Amino acid sequence: MIGENGQTAGRQESIVKPAVAEKGKKGKDDAQKVAGLLEEQKKLLQEQKKMLWDLHREHADGMKAIQEIKTHVNRELYRRDDWGARAEETAVKAAGRPIWVIKCPAPDNASKIRWGDYAYAVSLKKNLEKQGVYVVLDMREDWGCETQADVVVVLRGCEFYRPDRRNKKCIYLMWNISHPNDVTASEYELYDGVCVASMHYAKRLQESLSVPVFALLQCTDTDLFYPAEKTPQEYAYDYIFVGNSRGVARDSVMWAVENKLPLTIWGGNWQNILKDHMDLVEDTFIENDKLPQLYRSSRVTLNDHWKDMKDAQYINNRIFDALACGLPVISDYSEELAETFPEAVLYYRNRQEFEQCIERIENDYDRIRACVAEQWPLIREKYSFEARAKELVEIAGQIAAKRADMSEEGKGL
Repeated sequence: MIGENGQTAGRQESIVKPAVAEKGKKGKDDAQKVAGLLEEQKKLLQEQKKMLWDLHREHADGMKAIQEIKTHVNRELYRRDDWGARAEETAVKAAGRPIWVIKCPAPDNASKIRWGDYAYAVSLKKNLEKQGVYVVLDMREDWGCETQADVVVVLRGCEFYRPDRRNKKCIYLMWNISHPNDVTASEYELYDGVCVASMHYAKRLQESLSVPVFALLQCTDTDLFYPAEKTPQEYAYDYIFVGNSRGVARDSVMWAVENKLPLTIWGGNWQNILKDHMDLVEDTFIENDKLPQLYRSSRVTLNDHWKDMKDAQYINNRIFDALACGLPVISDYSEELAETFPEAVLYYRNRQEFEQCIERIENDYDRIRACVAEQWPLIREKYSFEARAKELVEIAGQIAAKRADMSEEGKGL
């Protein structure tokens, strides 16, 4: 019996052990399946949570966008309602003075201080008022507002403006200060007079246009940009560059970096150009009223021109601002710039000449800075906003006189 029971027990064990093992394996597989299901549920819940959050965020962004649109529409409706009252209001404020309107392409919001055109328009307004005229400054959103002006001056940079010929008495002047390639001959012909910031380019246009063309170079505000009373004993900055990249690797900056010059930059969009040298960027922007002190406390500035301005031989206002503060300039060469400042600016056409300019700065700095200081009377007399304001008043006067003569001739006929 013992033998038989032992055999029976052995047979039972041989049957039970695999069954238990199979059951344990099945339990383990079930546990893994449950764990997998739980993990899938967890991921699904996370995805659902993210979807709900994205929907909430999109809804919030959508509501914010809708509110911004409402605010913008209300502001623009108010602006246009206000246009109707501006003509009479302006006439009262002008008190008999000629009414001039400057059309500035900068937007009518807080970002306008980042536009060089805005600082330009403010300085022009101030100096036109010194000539005894009443000036209205219209930002881009108000370009459609006509206030029965005697003269409208359009600062033509990146924005197109069409003169409103319903105002029969108004004289429309364009002052093209940048982006000359964007302006067509047909656009120039819309105006009563065209001013361009290059003597060479003015001569070219005079040969092809029927509208009067005048050379009116860029300039500086000598109330802000002027020499320091004393030459600094130590300079806060060595080589500086003020300007945005706009996605372009500007030669003078890149050569300065490669030559390991002690360069400091103010401007935006340099991150893709100066990937390993962003420590050179002091800030993405510097306000116009802080530029004079920067120029007066720096040793030398680099300068260049956008290709279309260089081809048309425009001189950017950075040249005039820097020289007015007594700051030496290393700039790309153009014939007109070299004619205007034959000795005060150091010129380069290529990297070799750029490095020669650096060598001159390092070896003969005092003489170069003394030469720059000698330009101050010339800049104040010929290259200031005050000088340009006088010229604009004279140009408007010439056009008005010619218009009056033609009107008298018409009456005679």
